[in-house]
Amino acid sequence: METAMGACLEPTPAMGPYNVEVRSHSFYLNRTRNELRPFTVAGWHELTVESAEMPAILAAFEQVKEHPVWGREEWRGDDPEDTAWTVPFGKEGEAPSATWAVSRDGEAVTIHGPWTVYSSSDPSHYLPFSAEIAYVNLSTLDEALKALAS
Repeated sequence: METAMGACLEPTPAMGPYNVEVRSHSFYLNRTRNELRPFTVAGWHELTVESAEMPAILAAFEQVKEHPVWGREEWRGDDPEDTAWTVPFGKEGEAPSATWAVSRDGEAVTIHGPWTVYSSSDPSHYLPFSAEIAYVNLSTLDEALKALAS
């Protein structure tokens, strides 16, 4: 059941260790501890993961796009250029460009853009990282990652 805060969806097998929480204007892409592969969080707007993670991340994006919230009008008027929301409340720093920068260096894929990436170095924490992505910015990220994979 969906609440004002969001709904955690049951992950598909293709999503591997990822799950999503849909909300009204954004969603969280969560990486769980099982089958943990190395990752690096550089600031609030950049994440580096192994390229082997890409199919699972893309499957998570598909789950979001298949959910009824994707078809709602309430977020369609959001400005994709407004990235001020990506600076966490009470924190300082500059908001990123609205353009995704996706690159590959060997087996490492680095994603920088209009999202907020939270991480924990605590080995007992359930989520080693969680990234909030606005629906209005999802399609361009999805396209960039698919182009990198091909």
